[in-house]
Amino acid sequence: MRLTGSVYRADHPAHGDLARTTAKSREHPGRFNTSRVGAVYLSLEPETAIKESHQSDELSKCALFVVNTSLARILDLTEPGALERWQLTMDDLQTDDVSRCQQVAEQVAEAGEEGIVWPSATGEGRSLAVFADRLGRESRLEIVHAFELSHAAVRSVIAGVRVSSLLPLMAR
Repeated sequence: MRLTGSVYRADHPAHGDLARTTAKSREHPGRFNTSRVGAVYLSLEPETAIKESHQSDELSKCALFVVNTSLARILDLTEPGALERWQLTMDDLQTDDVSRCQQVAEQVAEAGEEGIVWPSATGEGRSLAVFADRLGRESRLEIVHAFELSHAAVRSVIAGVRVSSLLPLMAR
């Protein structure tokens, strides 16, 4: 699949360097990144980004980064039959044991894909891991805006308020 347009990242306001984020992700392997394959975690919806990054009750400073993308090769695990083709289950996408997802990430990255989309563990929306240091010549990943969010705004989104109602610029 090809992916173009805006995607979203919720993180500490100081974490706006995507190349550094990719490099640091190798030190802390996650669901779709390993010590060999770094990734930037994003979401296709702003609410999903906030909910994914704030799954614990402990809230720190939060910025919602709007990231402009043009990605040529993305594995879409939300397509019917895609999980089965990659021998993954919904449990693999949600469990603390991330080993099977990491195996897929390495296979996908080695095959030249630039990232993976999967159903968010929050139960709504889609998450995206981009192998930012493996982008093709015509692909790009660039932060175009950062909105600092108050604790109250984050709690509101987690409770179901749409980001566009809190940030009028997002409605455009």
